[in-house]
Amino acid sequence: MPTAYLSPFVNETNDYINRMKEILRGCGYDVAPMSFKTLLSPKVMGMFRRENIVLVHWLETRAFKKGPNGARIDLPGLLQLAIYLAVMAVMRARLVYFVHDHAVHDLSGWRRTFSVRLIALLRRMADIRVVHDPSYSATYSATYLPHPLYQDRDLNRPRPVRTEGPIRAGILGAIRPYKRVEHIIDVWPAGPVLRIRGRCEPSYEQLLRERIQARGPEARIEFDVGFMSREEFETELNQLDALLLPHADESALVSGAFFEAIGATPLVIARSTPFIKWASTQFTGLLPYDQEQALQALLQKASSRPSLSSEQQRPDAKTAMDLFGLRACIQRYTSAFQR
Repeated sequence: MPTAYLSPFVNETNDYINRMKEILRGCGYDVAPMSFKTLLSPKVMGMFRRENIVLVHWLETRAFKKGPNGARIDLPGLLQLAIYLAVMAVMRARLVYFVHDHAVHDLSGWRRTFSVRLIALLRRMADIRVVHDPSYSATYSATYLPHPLYQDRDLNRPRPVRTEGPIRAGILGAIRPYKRVEHIIDVWPAGPVLRIRGRCEPSYEQLLRERIQARGPEARIEFDVGFMSREEFETELNQLDALLLPHADESALVSGAFFEAIGATPLVIARSTPFIKWASTQFTGLLPYDQEQALQALLQKASSRPSLSSEQQRPDAKTAMDLFGLRACIQRYTSAFQR
């Protein structure tokens, strides 16, 4: 059985890597870590066999470390990255690089430029480049493969629908500066409830709480900080009428939360990006917007949309399973890696 070496091999804050392992096993691979422990063990010999593959995610982020005044270059991390690059340059296993971002999140100036160049270097080294946004396949000479975070659902089991109270929208997951959540808080209209929940750095949390306090009681905004388990995320999602994806910074290609929510919540309201524009041609419950100021009219429109009913939600769940479900992922990934 061929081996797929995976980096990172563990991610305790996101189910992406666990889902990736499940897909790779479904494709017929034994899954092993691409780590320093592997490089210092006999297992490293597998990286010199052509039938094996090495899959790399977010490796460029090792060169940076979060600090009180923003991200900075991390010299130990940069050294680790250099060692990985040297090994990947001489191995015979095919390198599969997943282009998740145009630049590393929350960077500016020369650090952002440096991260862009690291991503470009990894793309050039790769035998197979992968994107989760089909609109960037040509830009990065990459193969489109479905994002693995979508969870297959029972299409015959309707989602409970709230029939009372104002529309509840939520921003769930990691609350980070690149999402520009403060811009949403500043223009959030009176009436709808905004639920913000997820991990957040103390400095950014303080900024958001100051913005919420400045809005006063007329803005109905709930803000809870803390890591959410898979079960807690599902519970939060089931209490929403709409998931809000405000990502204003153009560093990311796609949002993982989109795949967790589409077909599971009646509406997804997302800032317009190339991926969202494409996805809006596939799903009736996806509403793109261009500016924060457009949210008020959009939420007013959303509050009376028939897609808030479970009967209208089912077509999106079926489409999502066809596009992003486990079976679709295994088929597409198998085809891409057998080339």
